Formats: sequence, structure tokens, C-alpha cells
Amino acid sequence: MIETTSLRYFREVALQGSLRHAAERLFVAQSALSRQIAVLEHELGVALFERRARGMTLTPAGRLLLQYADDSRARLEKLRGQIHEFEALERGQVDIACVEGLLSGFMPGFAEDFLAGHPGLALTVSAMGSQAVAEAVAEHRVDIGILFGQSPRRDLLELATMSQPLCAIVAPHHPLAGKRACRLADAVAWRIVLPDRSFGIRQLIDRVRATGRLAMNAALETNTLSFAWRMVERTDYVTFLPMDSVRAEVADGRLVAVPLEDALLRGTRVTLVASASRTLSVAAERVADSLKQRMAEGAGRAAPRASAPSRSAKRSRNQKAKVENR
Repeated sequence: MIETTSLRYFREVALQGSLRHAAERLFVAQSALSRQIAVLEHELGVALFERRARGMTLTPAGRLLLQYADDSRARLEKLRGQIHEFEALERGQVDIACVEGLLSGFMPGFAEDFLAGHPGLALTVSAMGSQAVAEAVAEHRVDIGILFGQSPRRDLLELATMSQPLCAIVAPHHPLAGKRACRLADAVAWRIVLPDRSFGIRQLIDRVRATGRLAMNAALETNTLSFAWRMVERTDYVTFLPMDSVRAEVADGRLVAVPLEDALLRGTRVTLVASASRTLSVAAERVADSLKQRMAEGAGRAAPRASAPSRSAKRSRNQKAKVENR
């Protein structure tokens, strides 16, 4: 779509009606201009000008080409204006792949604040498991991604990390709810809801379980974390999630997050990644920079503590104990 030298020279000759005048305006030799017109006529197989003593006049074919040249220049100017809008962050779309655990607390707050400050930009946020996030970024199907743990691929750049310690998530009436912290070994006595193996969370849980030779009663396996914590909310099951996945539910007293003391689970993180073989657009760079700042702020937060059981939760446990003792 960029205007070629031959087309630019042709257009100027057509407007001036003279090789000499066109050459003067273009600051090129008249012979060079004549050669370019001859090459263009040869490529198209038609004469574009009628050569007359008082100048050059367009043939019918030449008039069609001039119309095309004018249309192309108009489209080029429009394209330049649109590119300027993207460079000035007045327009643009950025595609983000993200693990589900951040879509409840972290990402909504980030997206709201970012879009308020950049009304011309749009975000597409897709929930994926960590491996799928890595593949989508590496294959350039999305601009940037946030995955659980460290990058699993060498062709990805790690732009930022944020601490996301895992917790045992239980209902307020659950016996674990009163603990300040626990280990995975303390939780496996209960029925477990596990994320499927596409989740980095599951891969870490399996590593700790294998190292400790822990038998686990996995009652349910799911590819959505919201289903996991909703099952926990209704039962005495246990699941394992970062605090950010259920922050609102913990604040409402619907769930309790008990920090896990296992070193591998306590030291977990999420990582912002980009492709090493791709140059990000200006808009994508701005999103990445904003995410890095937000993640740095999140990394500075204190480690999560188990929420104190509410009075209703305590009452529920006491009533349950009385029934069992009868």
C-alpha cells in the first residue's frame, strides 16, 4: 500500500503535464523520470501518456491509473493517521492470557484502573491454564500472559513476578478454619477438590504430595477454580488456591484461607511473560509496564493470614460437636 517511486513520479507528471516541470518539483533528472514512466508503461502493457509538442496528456488508461494513485494516497494518509493514533495510545487492543486464579481479585482491579486511564485502548483477557498461557504467548496468539510459577519455556521472557502463596480453602465451619496455618499433610485427611493437571497449582500440589508420600482423597477434579471453591463453600471439602482467588469470599466470611507452611507451596508466585521473538506494540508495552507496577505493589503485601472464624461459624461448629457427642 506504500506509494512506489514509479507511481509517485507518474502522478507528478500527470499533474504537471510536463516531464521538465515534474522533474523540477521532484528534484530529479528529467531522464530518470522518463525512464520510470517507460518502466511503468512496460509493466502495464499500455501507453499512459500521449506525447505532444506542448506537453503530455493522459490516455484513458493513464486516467484510470491516476485515479488509483489518488485513491492509494488517500488510503495511505488515513493509515498514517491511524498508526499515529496507536502510537499516541488513542487506539489499540491488547490480548492477555491469564491463569484463572487472578481473574477474581487482581485482574478486575487492574483492568478497571488501566482502562480508566486509557479510554482509547481495549483489553481481551482469556482464562487459561499455565501451560496454555505459555503456548499462547510463544505462538503470538496473545500479546502477554500471566502464568502460575516460573516460565516453562526458554522462548519466553519473564517481565515480572508476584508472590501468590497457596492456602487451604475451607468453609467457616471446617475444623481447619480455626488454624493459623497448616501443612498439606494436615489437609489430606479431608475430601479434596483439585484443579486439573493443566493448572500450575495442581502440579505443585502433586510434587509436595509425592515427596511426602501423602495419600489424598481427591473427591473432585475440575478445570475451573470457581467450581472448586463453591463446592468447598457448601461442604467440608478442602481445596488449594492463592488468596487472590477468593479474597472477596474470605472478606465476606463465606470462606476461610489457611496459609500452607510447606516451603514449595508457601513460596509460589505468578509470572508475567512475553515472547522473546516478538516486539510488543506501544499499547502492549504500556499494559505490560502497568502490570509490572501493579504486581510489584502486590508483591509487597504481607503474607495472607487465616481469617478468624465468625461467631456464626463457631456456633455452627459447637452445635455440630454437641450432636456428634450425643
